[in-house]
Amino acid sequence: MGHTGRYTSSYVTPPNRSAYRERPVRSARKRAKRRVYALVAFILFFGLAVIFAYKPASAATRTLLQSFRVEEAQQASAPAVDAAAENIVQFIPTADAPVAPGVSDFAIRDANALSIVSWQGAKNCGESFEVSLKGVAETEPVSFTANNCTVFPASGTGASTYTVTVTGSGVYSLTAAKSGTSDLARDTRTGLAGRADQMPLSIIGWGGGDDYYDRFKIRITGGNTNGAISFQTDGCTVSPAVGTVDTEFEVTVTRVGAYELTAMMDGSTNYNSAFSARLSGCASKSTQSAIHIEDWVENAKSGDTFTLRIYGGSTSEAIMLSTVGCSYSQLSTDKYEVTVDAVGPYAITATRAGNYGYNSVSASMSGLSEKTRARTLSVSGWSEAKNCNDSFPIKVVGGSDHAPISFVASGCTISPASGTTDTKFTVTVTSAGGYSLNAIMGETDHYESQQTRTYHGQSGKGTQNALQIENWIANAPAGSAFEIAVSGGNGTGATTLSTNDGCAARLKSGESNVYIISVYPLADKDYAVSVSRAGDATYEASSPATFEGVTAGAVQSALMVSGWNDNAFSGSTFDIQLSGGSGNGALDFSLQGCKVDPAAEAGAYTVTITALGGEPYSMSVTRTGDGNYTPASIEQSGTTRFFENTTAESLLEPVSAGTYSWIYICGGIVLLFGVVLLIMQISNTPRRRRHR
Repeated sequence: MGHTGRYTSSYVTPPNRSAYRERPVRSARKRAKRRVYALVAFILFFGLAVIFAYKPASAATRTLLQSFRVEEAQQASAPAVDAAAENIVQFIPTADAPVAPGVSDFAIRDANALSIVSWQGAKNCGESFEVSLKGVAETEPVSFTANNCTVFPASGTGASTYTVTVTGSGVYSLTAAKSGTSDLARDTRTGLAGRADQMPLSIIGWGGGDDYYDRFKIRITGGNTNGAISFQTDGCTVSPAVGTVDTEFEVTVTRVGAYELTAMMDGSTNYNSAFSARLSGCASKSTQSAIHIEDWVENAKSGDTFTLRIYGGSTSEAIMLSTVGCSYSQLSTDKYEVTVDAVGPYAITATRAGNYGYNSVSASMSGLSEKTRARTLSVSGWSEAKNCNDSFPIKVVGGSDHAPISFVASGCTISPASGTTDTKFTVTVTSAGGYSLNAIMGETDHYESQQTRTYHGQSGKGTQNALQIENWIANAPAGSAFEIAVSGGNGTGATTLSTNDGCAARLKSGESNVYIISVYPLADKDYAVSVSRAGDATYEASSPATFEGVTAGAVQSALMVSGWNDNAFSGSTFDIQLSGGSGNGALDFSLQGCKVDPAAEAGAYTVTITALGGEPYSMSVTRTGDGNYTPASIEQSGTTRFFENTTAESLLEPVSAGTYSWIYICGGIVLLFGVVLLIMQISNTPRRRRHR
């Protein structure tokens, strides 16, 4: 192949330029990758730091931060301490854990210090308890100094046990000392004593009042203080109202029905007041004095008038008069003018009503006025042997046809009350023991009025209906009271209500058949009430009706908690005071998110919150029942607060969704941006060219 003259015919291999460019390209590529990796690492670290900064701290982290704060506070406030004192233990309170009042009283004593063991600081006057000693050798002598108490033996050694007896109410204390003058060689314990109970009082001579306004003497024995004696009464009075064990008291019954009395002796500095048992009785109504009718005329003629004097009775009720065959008008307080209105028998009956203390009383007088007599008047069908409430028919025969007939009856009633010889009458016996009847025929134009002979009969007493007690409670709470109503029975006999020692009864004021029953103030105590009604002229005494029951547990007074904090910080403490309840049942705590430790004072407790920020915590306290009371409970709850005050606390604060959710969103966007940037950088990096 031909060539021009400008080129040689020899072939020259061209130089490999890619070999010169490959090295700087690789170096540039490596530097770009390092920059990308560094940028991505920075973005990831920044996002994770933001998330961690606002993430709620775990319980371990929170505890660690709090310990750092405690150490810083100790280092800032504690004085310089000799490093050589390795055996000295110091308890330094922090701002987050304030020392509760009274904690210093229970400070840890040196192991070699003298201490009184088993001390009891809440005893009543006269009570005893045993103590022993710690921090003293068994053979080392110990002496005591006592205030308002005694110790037996008065001195001894560290191996002895000593009996402490409280000698009076108020503050008492005991100091034990061994050889030496330092505080470690002595220990003092104090207490507060209450007053002791006296022996119960007894009442001698009770039970002499059976009727309204009866009087009887009593004396009081028992007690310890020989203090003034007074009384709580219902339905009776005591004279004198105040006295001593040497006084003779007089009790006066002031109403009909139940009455009761309780004696009380005043206490002293070392003794409480003493009481007797509540004694009761039941009084019946009294009989009034007789009513007198003076100047009665038995044989007055029809139309005659005469003056009577009527007086007597015991109540202040007005005397009421009823007449047969005559009429009256009142002239003065006790004088009346009587007019005979018809020929034949006439009569007057005076009655003074009873009241709450007396039965009613009556008196009668009768006479007969003359006129022409018709044929003999008699009663047919009379029965002489009937019981109370029995009935039988009679017919009046003789006399004058169509003349009016009426009756004078005693212990019985006649129905209809009037009629003629053609009328059929029915006699009903209304009383026991005896009944009688006279049939009286009124006068006419031609005949005088006349009456039959007196027909007599002997009747037995009726049987009363069964007595009932309404509203009876067979399982009343201990110490409670309820009302009952007595019903049933017949007649005017007095109702008697008696109880056993498990309850007491009294008549309700203003009522005649309603009683208030007060049961014994202990649970599972049997109580019973027996009611009966006395007989009267008409009815036999009723059979007693007995109702029984057993007391149930009383309801405790409400439990109360003061000082509860329903929005405390996690780990913080606060003091509460528990009061209320009744009986000696144990306290049972049910806790959630907190714990409770007893404090120095009775009824005081320290609550420590263990729930995390924003979590609920609660406390339920139950005083269990005992032989007298049912259980009682109270519940308190709250929610822990978030820490907000310092930088360290802000790390423990949970992030709320409404405030910090945008931080999580920004962190996620930054991470996503870094990943996208990394992918774009890798995809845009030039690849190495290969040359053959």
